[in-house]
Amino acid sequence: MQEPMSAQLERRYQRLLRAYPRSYRSHRGVEMVTTLLDMAEAGRGRPSRWQAWHLVLSGMRERFRLPTRRPLAWAGALLAAVLLGGFGAVAGTWLGWRTAGSVPSAGELRAFNSALTGMPAPCAIYPDRSAMNGPTIRARADGVAGYSDTRLRAALTGAGWQITTFHERHGDDVRAPVEWVTYRATKGGLKLDGDGFFDVSGSASYRTEVWPREPAVVRPLTIAGLVAGALVGWLLAVAFGFRVRGTGWRRRRAATALSTIALAATAVPAYEHYRDVYQVMVYQHGSPIPYIVYGTGDRIPILGWTVIGLAAIVAALAVPRRG
Repeated sequence: MQEPMSAQLERRYQRLLRAYPRSYRSHRGVEMVTTLLDMAEAGRGRPSRWQAWHLVLSGMRERFRLPTRRPLAWAGALLAAVLLGGFGAVAGTWLGWRTAGSVPSAGELRAFNSALTGMPAPCAIYPDRSAMNGPTIRARADGVAGYSDTRLRAALTGAGWQITTFHERHGDDVRAPVEWVTYRATKGGLKLDGDGFFDVSGSASYRTEVWPREPAVVRPLTIAGLVAGALVGWLLAVAFGFRVRGTGWRRRRAATALSTIALAATAVPAYEHYRDVYQVMVYQHGSPIPYIVYGTGDRIPILGWTVIGLAAIVAALAVPRRG
């Protein structure tokens, strides 16, 4: 049996009204659906595309509208948008780098370095992150080894690398002749940069660094993440403002105090995230040799502050329960 047209229209309008906040639907939803059905019976028929878009956009506008005469709510919403924007930007950068090529593992790089240098002893491996938050891994080998450009070239090409530059230089000190070699290569989405140093006694030192090319989506996803994070922060603040409104003054004060603690705690990791975002946006295009801006001693520990902020947010949302 076919469903009556009025029931189909009512369900369609109710779906469109989901764009409005739940509190708004609870207060005015029945009235709005009744009015829309009366308009349809008067000859308007099913909702037009313009009417559907109007309902959705009006609902989204209500979701972004803060409670009136609440200056603290406006301040909190702005702060929440700024702080969560930093978290969203870092998440966008992380997603962008997931599309990059994978750097070799420590074991793979050690095996490659052994073939490259002729040194059987294990080399030191230093995984790190560039200023653009991309992965990089470096091998450093020191020991005794004879120099052979043939061995270097064969190791590179044998591992699938395409040599782009290969330069040798001889030292001028007759008492202690020295040789230097520098090389660069590419393989798929990876880049390699290395150099070697050799003296008359047979001592040698090699450095080889590998990193992925910068994916084109890193910067756009960073910006998209910042915007998405800011929108989420604003929407959370709006929802919190309406949740607090109508509760007792003790609950409002407790919720305000907890939300202040949450904003203060998340400001610390957000500051660190915005430093990272700045480096991502100003990093030179073309994936040059990766550089590190912040060492381990320069970075602020953010995990503890993030946990404190999240715990305060959860507590603040739980305080103003109605009833």
